[in-house]
Amino acid sequence: MIKKVVGINLLVFTAYGLLINLSSSIADKGFNIAVGMGVCIAIQVLLNVIAGIFFFLIGKAEAGKSFLVSAAILVPVGFCTWLILLSIFG
Repeated sequence: MIKKVVGINLLVFTAYGLLINLSSSIADKGFNIAVGMGVCIAIQVLLNVIAGIFFFLIGKAEAGKSFLVSAAILVPVGFCTWLILLSIFG
């Protein structure tokens, strides 16, 4: 279950990262990456934490653990990706 949740979350992260990167004009790319990806990463991590706590509360510990591990993986991966893209395009 952990591999599925982490895999899906990383695919979602990749999808909106590519969408923000490819749909931005050259002049606005740095700003869109700084604000857009920062907000998207924060929302995705927050939703994973909320889902993890919710699943723990209803008694599905494995699903809760999967979402919390996924949030813990998304924080450094998302921040490093955001920082690298911002240093390239910002």
